[in-house]
Amino acid sequence: MQEEINQKPLLGADNNALVALLAINLVGYVILGMLKVIYYLESLPLEQFYNQLFYPLTLQSDWYHQPWSLFTYNWVHDGFWTLLPNMIWMSIFIHLLQVKGANKHVFPIYFYSGLLGAITFLSIGANQPLVGAGVSITGLVVASIALIPNYKILPIIYGGIPLWILGLIYMLLQGYALLDASISVDIAIAIGGITGLAYVMLLKRGKDLGKWMHQLLHLLNNSLSPKN
Repeated sequence: MQEEINQKPLLGADNNALVALLAINLVGYVILGMLKVIYYLESLPLEQFYNQLFYPLTLQSDWYHQPWSLFTYNWVHDGFWTLLPNMIWMSIFIHLLQVKGANKHVFPIYFYSGLLGAITFLSIGANQPLVGAGVSITGLVVASIALIPNYKILPIIYGGIPLWILGLIYMLLQGYALLDASISVDIAIAIGGITGLAYVMLLKRGKDLGKWMHQLLHLLNNSLSPKN
């Protein structure tokens, strides 16, 4: 594992996973927001916006009519106050993974956590839509704790706060936010965390579940780069 760790990327670097994930989530939110405004200006029912544009991107029991929702639900948010805390927590824990040099594992963890959480959600009965990055972020939180369990933040405060305490704060806030959610949503988020843990455990044993993604990206970059 130590051999494959890279240095923390610069903020504006093309390979910065934090910037990429933030951009996708924020751009998706802005586009949907603009379309929502258009519906409003055209005096179209808000329900029509949700039925035609928003709900098809969320994960629901009839997902087989919109199979892409397995891969889109964790990129869309309904409401700024849902988006903001998710992006803050995501930024914090991705930064910590990058400090360790695990930038290239950020997207695979986000992807696998979201996908396995979605499959679990559907398997136990989806009685409400699943939407937002919470499942994937939980995977990133647990992965960072598993990868750097002894890391401390804010070292000027009594020598630093252990990372696991920050993770515990996230879990408690997440639990409070999900008080009214169904058990299927709660379990999906738990599976997201377990996936992040499993990814790191396998990585420490030399098994990189994100290797095919890195190879695919490298292939695409080479195919799109100008030839002399």
